[in-house]
Amino acid sequence: MKRLTVFIISLCFLSGCAFKSPPAPANGPRITFNHEEFDFGHVDEGIELEHVFTVTNTGTETLQIEKAHSTCGCTVPTLPKSKLEPGESTTITVKLDTAMKQDQVTKTVDVDSDDPDRPKVILSMYMDVANRHKALAERDKAKILSDAKCIGCHVSQGVGLFGEELYKADCGMCHGEDAQGKVGPCLIRDYNDPAVRKYIWEVTANGSKHRITMPGFIESAGGPLAKEQVDSIVDYLAKLSKK
Repeated sequence: MKRLTVFIISLCFLSGCAFKSPPAPANGPRITFNHEEFDFGHVDEGIELEHVFTVTNTGTETLQIEKAHSTCGCTVPTLPKSKLEPGESTTITVKLDTAMKQDQVTKTVDVDSDDPDRPKVILSMYMDVANRHKALAERDKAKILSDAKCIGCHVSQGVGLFGEELYKADCGMCHGEDAQGKVGPCLIRDYNDPAVRKYIWEVTANGSKHRITMPGFIESAGGPLAKEQVDSIVDYLAKLSKK
């Protein structure tokens, strides 16, 4: 029996399964999350969601979290403590508003710290939002231009801008930074065709007759843009499409 025990112990050492001490903490500050992605699954439109991420300093020096932020007004992170000693943890609570969202949606929060290896960590949250926009009345179409949580993304950032800057401020979050489509359709078209240019201008200015989530952005339709700004968006899209 003793020989069998010695044999098993020897075999464990030879195969690398001997008892190992836990790895030593990495030198310097190190930011670690319990997870960096979360899927809410299928959710209703028009509700508020909340998720909590846990962040820990797994390094040997003090970790300074500079900020946790999102570029979208509907996604709000709260960081109660920004300075973590080695081994210390805190939470980042993220609240999301699903109003005017539909289908597959991804929202992110950027966490900046003085971790030398990971100065920016992107936390991602996924959801499949029930499409209730088809049932919205025409008067509800301009909600993204009047709702306090939507104005920050769809109005405020584009004030006084033209062309590429205006497109990226007001349109990019729905149609993609490169206009290749996202929640909204692709806007890369043949703008040499007068009918195409006129159609895109009309939808941008006065809204879509087929998509209830696309309101009119020109002032006469209740939007924030002057005619010259709408012109500049279409001109930019035409230039982008040539590439």
